[in-house]
Amino acid sequence: MAYDVVVRNGRLLDGTGMPWALRDVGIRGGKIAKVGRLGRARAGLEIEASGKYVSPGFIDIHTHSDVGLLAEPTAEAAVRQGVTTQVIGNCGDSPAPISDRYRELAVRRFTYYAKAADWTWSTYAEYLAFLEKQGVGINVAGLVGHSSVRLATLGFEERAATKSELRQMRAYVAEAMRAGAFGLSSGLVYPPGCFGTTDEVVELAKVVARHGGFYASHIRGERETILDAVRECISVGERAGCPVQISHNAPKYGATAHAADVQRLWEDARARGVDVTADNDTHTDFAPSLSHGLPQWTQKLPTDALLALLGDPEQREALKREVKEDRKPAAGYVGLLVHDRFDRIFLLRCPHDPSREGMTIAALAAKRGVDPWTAYFDVIVEERDEAVGLFDYIETAEIKATLKHPLTMICSDGWILPREQRTSAAPPYVPCTYGEYPGALERFVVKEPVLRLEEAIWKSSGMPAAKLGLTDRGLVRPGAWADLVVFDLAAVRDRATNLWPHVHPFANYPHDFPEGIDWVLVNGQAAVRDGKPTGVLAGKVLRHR
Repeated sequence: MAYDVVVRNGRLLDGTGMPWALRDVGIRGGKIAKVGRLGRARAGLEIEASGKYVSPGFIDIHTHSDVGLLAEPTAEAAVRQGVTTQVIGNCGDSPAPISDRYRELAVRRFTYYAKAADWTWSTYAEYLAFLEKQGVGINVAGLVGHSSVRLATLGFEERAATKSELRQMRAYVAEAMRAGAFGLSSGLVYPPGCFGTTDEVVELAKVVARHGGFYASHIRGERETILDAVRECISVGERAGCPVQISHNAPKYGATAHAADVQRLWEDARARGVDVTADNDTHTDFAPSLSHGLPQWTQKLPTDALLALLGDPEQREALKREVKEDRKPAAGYVGLLVHDRFDRIFLLRCPHDPSREGMTIAALAAKRGVDPWTAYFDVIVEERDEAVGLFDYIETAEIKATLKHPLTMICSDGWILPREQRTSAAPPYVPCTYGEYPGALERFVVKEPVLRLEEAIWKSSGMPAAKLGLTDRGLVRPGAWADLVVFDLAAVRDRATNLWPHVHPFANYPHDFPEGIDWVLVNGQAAVRDGKPTGVLAGKVLRHR
């Protein structure tokens, strides 16, 4: 019997968590036709996998590639690390819906990730159609963002929605779910989502529940208030009647609780019948713009207005007090500011004065003879809000404890970067964009046995597929789409190499591709062949039904 593709003699990890077994895989028409011993069966493409592992393509349940995929549709950085499906629209941010009234603000919010050539859509259906018409190199499943829905309705206004505004928000969510969104996401530490109440999110999640979707959340606090924030997240799903996915849920610097305390809340909720799962990436740090550490209301300010604000000494003191008092829970990395840990904030990108890149804020302050807060504010002004800081804000022990829990999936929290950003001037710090999954295998399977190999593959494929309700992806079995990875475990390397290993061993430079990922098939077509990308646009825009 002839096949389009045969993968021979591989150590097959089928995505269920079972140990590997020697199997061949025959592919026809983009789907897996047979798993077993295929003997002399003919194929247009034969892949010899002796001594290597064959697994389902990795399903990255938490990414921010919504616009990056438009700028870089081949998704090279994803497929070269074995990712064949990404879930977009996380942390409350999706590129639709967009209202004409707040279009400029919506577009500006996404320039951190990439610049799309033409924002012509308004509805979620129009966005998915735009993405589909262009073509994609990986499969894409979308969430509709609470922040985007709120922005389209009432901009950055810091108040509760009126009844009519809430009706409009529900309508936006309903349109997205009918268009094929898999659920609703929230980012309750980021504006404007942070201005919404729990009741508001519950009302939107009820719409999602009616369509069989799930609720994913970057919760309202990841440090001192993490337990209350987890409870709130679970209550949204419990009240609305929909499954919950808690995003990157390892406690952050300043948390008074540990991973085990958080996990008890997951387990208690499941005992009550709430479908709660979580995800986490494997990096200890994150690199936002320095200004993103300021109070949430400042995020809507144009550059000149922000710099004028920081030019006033009294306003600086007021901003410092607001951060230190932390009246409104902010992103986890802000805990380094709350606790004056400027020794853990590195200057990653300073385009106006690269000589200070690699220094901590604490070291820069000492060099200048000023206090660290002054140095922090000064750099934002001097770099015209183009400074990117590396916030080392998560302990490795908390990441390990989170990854080991059976309710946790592996994610990247990364995004597709356009080719022109793969330079030393690239603004975001995203080693996870290039090496999250090879890095997880290298660090936490091979070098340190945090996870068994079959467990790591399950957390990267079958488990997220089940959460998404994808019965034909995430597993290697007849009838499933042929999203496959062939890798040499002994050779797998995350090559997002150290930028300043003498200063900070966790500071990886993000633009080198991994090693050991030999073949990647997306819907039966080779997206990576012998370690090299083919550029094929074999992906599909998936729609939840």
